[in-house]
Amino acid sequence: MDYLKKLNANQLAAAKWDVGPLLVLAGPGSGKTATLTSRVARLVEESQGESFRILCLTFTRKAATEMRERLLALVPDAKDRALLTTFHSFAADILRQHGSHFGLSPDFEIIEDAERLSLVKSLLARHSDTLTRFVSAEKALTALDFLFRNVVPDSDVQPLLKDEEVGLQLSALFTGYKAFLKEQNCLDYGAMLYFCEELLRERPRVAKQLQTVYRYVCVDEFQDTNVAQYRVLRALAPQKDANVFIVGDDDQIIYQWNGASPTRVNELESHYELTTIQLPENYRCPPEVVALANALIAHNSERATGKKPLLPMKPESGINPVEVEAFEDDADEASWVAEQIQSRLSSGVAPHDLVVLARNSKLLERVHKALSALPVASHLQKRKTQFESAPLRFVVAALKLALVHQDDDLAATVTKALSDCIDADVDVMQLDALAAESSGDQVEALRLLAMSTTSIPEALRNAISALARGGYAEFVRTALAYFDSMEAQGLNGEESEQFAEYPTERQVWRGIIQDMGGEIDAYEMSLGQFLQELALANKTPEAPSNAVRCLTIHASKGMEFRHVFLVGLAEDQLPSFQSKKAGDTSREMQEERRNCFVAITRTIETLTLTYAGKYSGWRKEPSRFLREMGLIDGEGNE
Repeated sequence: MDYLKKLNANQLAAAKWDVGPLLVLAGPGSGKTATLTSRVARLVEESQGESFRILCLTFTRKAATEMRERLLALVPDAKDRALLTTFHSFAADILRQHGSHFGLSPDFEIIEDAERLSLVKSLLARHSDTLTRFVSAEKALTALDFLFRNVVPDSDVQPLLKDEEVGLQLSALFTGYKAFLKEQNCLDYGAMLYFCEELLRERPRVAKQLQTVYRYVCVDEFQDTNVAQYRVLRALAPQKDANVFIVGDDDQIIYQWNGASPTRVNELESHYELTTIQLPENYRCPPEVVALANALIAHNSERATGKKPLLPMKPESGINPVEVEAFEDDADEASWVAEQIQSRLSSGVAPHDLVVLARNSKLLERVHKALSALPVASHLQKRKTQFESAPLRFVVAALKLALVHQDDDLAATVTKALSDCIDADVDVMQLDALAAESSGDQVEALRLLAMSTTSIPEALRNAISALARGGYAEFVRTALAYFDSMEAQGLNGEESEQFAEYPTERQVWRGIIQDMGGEIDAYEMSLGQFLQELALANKTPEAPSNAVRCLTIHASKGMEFRHVFLVGLAEDQLPSFQSKKAGDTSREMQEERRNCFVAITRTIETLTLTYAGKYSGWRKEPSRFLREMGLIDGEGNE
């Protein structure tokens, strides 16, 4: 176990932890992933021949994949002994196996925002005479999300609201929406965790079976858990002396809007006989940045008892890596930052080593525009939940249709996407006519239509035939091979809007398949499971290697960069107007401080902090966080 020799004393103590509940308070840059994977590797190696498994839960596929790769590098045969996955993927797996207890079949669909909104609109229209108090389906959906992530029982919904009539109607909508999901055999992200927790609570035999299989449970990024996720953990490990290994940092809670809470660590302490090990050592940031982080976060009152300050492990370079710049307005700020980045690139710094961070996207858009004017390639990340290119819209819609064989909306989506792919009209009416001759089977009708339509290339006809035979993996490989060849030959037409996103989305698809374990593992899944995992996957593309990244602070969490530019350090920007309105000691203000803490601790070499006197024409004061870090005085002077 040579990997244990690379750990410091605190990391080693955590990695050698055997039984019982342990909380690892791991600061930024403290080597928490190495510690967690070393601990799992050790448990696997020391239990050769045993059949129990180790469960590691985290929040993103990227994090789960990174942990899996690190673990297999340490212990190559650990694949069958440890499950490293996300909360949602784990919940989906449980519901596939046991969802029949309340009417779900294993091939349930995971629906996206547009489909959820459509369901809520249908419910409100169906009960327009009784559900009269909802201003919009969007607001109703926001309320439903709150109920799901906080696992609110039906009986407690009405009392949540002061207006009794609104409370009664929300209760009716919640009950109706859950029934509608089961009726349609589909789930959204919030309902998935809600129903998983309900299943484990109401079916103790299922929970007991899982407790037997997973003798050890690990949770990474624990500070991000909401009530539903925490309840799932409690169902898997209910005993006060359970083998739970919790890694987190209460100073990095920046998802309160999604149910994360500083009180979660207190809940943990009340439920388990916890031992706590702290990892205060910071191996990432220069000592000067560590000092700023410590000075800043000390102003928060909602912190774990006895929390140690970060310890800088890097030596001082002799050159101050922190720079603070003030500007007249946001345009000047954006222009200066863009010029500085251009200068760094000219001196040999790679684009992926630079990042521009801001509290909100509007600030990033200004910098992105200023960079484009120079011109410097930059990437403003925008979250995507669905594929937009015609080829991948066609592939995904056809797979969904193959699962159910009859769905008019999906059939229309398939024909529209196929028409966009071949730049010729594929008539959904003709598909409907052929389906009527095929006992309503729209997949078989799609095959017949493809065989009789000369404008559909032979490769796509072969792919569709494979799908009709039940060979979804052959369909995917054949269809994507055709689209790839078209792209390689430049035959897709670079001017075509329908194909513009294909090269980027094709890379995203490859990444998703890799996260599923590679093509062999991915395509050995049942079609239902494959579609569920595909729905849960992040479809936001990575930045091009030649582009400087412009990220919100939330999007940067878990990353690190040699050179960090944090813009918009002004009142009403960071901290936000809403947090100021809530009050200086409010939870909202403390979360804004944690946002700033997270942002500056992404730094490996240099940190540049900027602020302006005016944003969107409105005069603003420098951020209080600059004063708290000792970078400016009470008059705003450096």
